[in-house]
Amino acid sequence: MEDTKIQWHPGFVAAMNLEFAENRAVLKFEPEYNLNTKPLEIDLLVIKKHPSAALSNEI
Repeated sequence: MEDTKIQWHPGFVAAMNLEFAENRAVLKFEPEYNLNTKPLEIDLLVIKKHPSAALSNEI
């Protein structure tokens, strides 16, 4: 059986955008954000643009 890699990152980022659709104006999405030099990388970094902004989604 052949090892195939599934590119799930774009789907994950799209799903998170849908989950936070109500709060998109107060959030900044950084897909595949580098934490340092490779290989340290996270799939998605979500930053509240305004610390006092309330989010309607419990995630």
